[in-house]
Amino acid sequence: MSRILLVDDDVDFVQMIKSRLEVNGYEIITASNGLEALNKAKENHPDLILLNVMMPELSGVVTALT
Repeated sequence: MSRILLVDDDVDFVQMIKSRLEVNGYEIITASNGLEALNKAKENHPDLILLNVMMPELSGVVTALT
């Protein structure tokens, strides 16, 4: 099963995307900011990371470059 890290500070958006991806057989890990995303990526080694650019703590751009 492919693992996806979904990162966004909009809780409703995350829940909608998460439920649609899980129905299609993906394991979804969520984070609400860049710092949390970095920690979860290190712990879970996702196959794909989907992240928002405008987020608190660290932006998606800074997170991707770290």
